Amino acid sequence: MRYEGLLLVVSILFSMGCGHDRSAVLRVPATPAGQERPAPGLETEDEGVRVKGGTLSSRISVLIANGEFAEAEALIAEGTASGLLSQPQAARLLERIAQLNTKLGELPARLQRAPDFPSQLKDYTLFQIKRMLEAGDFSLATEPQLRMAKKLLENPDRLMDKVR
Repeated sequence: MRYEGLLLVVSILFSMGCGHDRSAVLRVPATPAGQERPAPGLETEDEGVRVKGGTLSSRISVLIANGEFAEAEALIAEGTASGLLSQPQAARLLERIAQLNTKLGELPARLQRAPDFPSQLKDYTLFQIKRMLEAGDFSLATEPQLRMAKKLLENPDRLMDKVR
């Protein structure tokens, strides 16, 4: 009786199969001839090959677009550690987050002394300034001042060359 119970448990476990295979590529019959194709919803480059970090990088991009930088950085760290994101891709994403988090007041003093510098925006980040421009919120600064602040934060090196 004990062996029958053990055999029953073992047979149930074997009939369930392992599920780690399904996360890589799921196959469904495409034609009556028995050919297979990837299941809908899975990103594939070639037949049976999943794009590395495809959904992870898009999730990170959405987090960055929504201004959720801490969550994006955590996902980048996890994705890099698990091998879902390559080092260069992670570096680009982290660089983008750093740029969006840069405050106007963190620019070199030489740029801040430029004529028409919008000093009232010095405590605002590039992300916040872009949001103001998109929303048409000109309560803190005029549209030209917001555009200038955006240019200063996006490419300060180019502007430093012009000021010299």
